[in-house]
Amino acid sequence: MANEGTIRIHRSIAGTGAAFRVTFVPYDTEGEEGGERSFRELQQVRAFLKMLGLGAEYIKDALRQLTAGRSASLPNVTLSEKAVKSAGFVNLANLARSNG
Repeated sequence: MANEGTIRIHRSIAGTGAAFRVTFVPYDTEGEEGGERSFRELQQVRAFLKMLGLGAEYIKDALRQLTAGRSASLPNVTLSEKAVKSAGFVNLANLARSNG
């Protein structure tokens, strides 16, 4: 089963933590909630997007958007079930419950 949604990438300027947050927001939110991964370097973001199975044009577009500003948005992304499991996304709903 494929998962369709939007990948959002945000670059933090301040702080000592991860510089990039990659979030997957599925369109069908009845099942699993979206997840998030954090990275320190742009090359790690590029490798992660490639591991998700995104095409070269999607990756190039994301990097162009990040170069032009602090965030990127890739709508209409389809991820395989295997890619979602391999991604190791931290479930945002579980994070909200444990921090609340």
